Amino acid sequence: MLTAFSLFLTLYVLLRVLWRAPLSLSLRLLLAVLTAAGACKLLLFRFFFGSYSPEIPRWFQIGTGIPLGIVLLFAALSLARDGLLILGWLAERCGLGRVWSCLRRHDARLSLGLAVLAVLLAATAVPAALRVPAVREMELSVRHLPPELDGLRLAHLSDLHISRTFSRTWAEELVRRVNAARPDVVFLTGDIMDGSPALRSDDVGPLADLRAPLGVFACPGNHEYYSDYPAWRPVLRHMGIRTLDNECVVATRAARELALCGVTDPAAARFGLPGPNPEGLLQHGSDTRALIAPGGAETRPDGRKERPPVILLSHRPALFDAVRGKVMLQLSGHTHGGSILGVDRLVAAFNGGYVRGLYGDEDSRLVVSSGCGLWGGFPYRLGVPGEILLLVLRRAGEAAS
Repeated sequence: MLTAFSLFLTLYVLLRVLWRAPLSLSLRLLLAVLTAAGACKLLLFRFFFGSYSPEIPRWFQIGTGIPLGIVLLFAALSLARDGLLILGWLAERCGLGRVWSCLRRHDARLSLGLAVLAVLLAATAVPAALRVPAVREMELSVRHLPPELDGLRLAHLSDLHISRTFSRTWAEELVRRVNAARPDVVFLTGDIMDGSPALRSDDVGPLADLRAPLGVFACPGNHEYYSDYPAWRPVLRHMGIRTLDNECVVATRAARELALCGVTDPAAARFGLPGPNPEGLLQHGSDTRALIAPGGAETRPDGRKERPPVILLSHRPALFDAVRGKVMLQLSGHTHGGSILGVDRLVAAFNGGYVRGLYGDEDSRLVVSSGCGLWGGFPYRLGVPGEILLLVLRRAGEAAS
């Protein structure tokens, strides 16, 4: 999708601005080729290196992503400028001033100014994408939350994309910040790494130091499958990270059970592996307290059988539409929060309307993380910082915020 979107915006820049620039034909052709090559970066990587995330030096991975981002930012700004031109033209046709004529006279200067602005925005967005994210605490009010689970602290990490770009040093600081937050349980909702165990085990190694009384759990994202997930699964489990592949486990806090479930990613089907199967985990019903997971029901003092509350890990947030009302909480990532303000609306459209933050209600909630890292081929965050989410569960009516 990124390549198609990039090509569309690049074509717009070529036809709208570059081809009309007061430059020699040879220079315009050269700039056109370089711009198109930047837009096709992913395809070129795949052709020359056999992978969308090749093992190339960090500086080269980041360096080739910067021109692409500048072109996309410039295209977005130019589209906004042209939107104003259209409005100005309509206003002028209605006798409401001469805004359109004024803008048209200064079109070349406006293009130059927008190009400079795109470069300045990129200079802000790249460092924002590469830094280790801060911890962001959020209290979640949950109806029917057992008193024993009130105050439970969940660390939610997603889209780490540990790679040549986000390497061991970055992962070590991430783990230090998570442990300093003192979570009761840690969840990783996919896209943990880019690269096979042979290439990436050392960079991923610091995740073995994650500490939480109830454990560390993960579900796979699409990039796990691109990175040989069958080979990664035993590696992660050896590190103390319990992978949940269409399965549930039951954790206990103060004698109260909590079902922790995880599903695989739709990308699994491309590799002949089982795709997500929430129906196999959750029985049908509408009462969160009466729903499901292996582990059996608890016997309450009054003799009633009561199923444990459910936390579901799903890399892609769109699954929430199928399980809403059947889980207490779904944790997801995948979207990177949209990475750039404005673009997030487009990302939401491709993900069931979900992009980042809190959705649902006190009976059944979805939290979508903006992610910790980014895929190295597009290192940009503008107005959408990465985050380590620390979610504190509160009984409905008792949350502080």
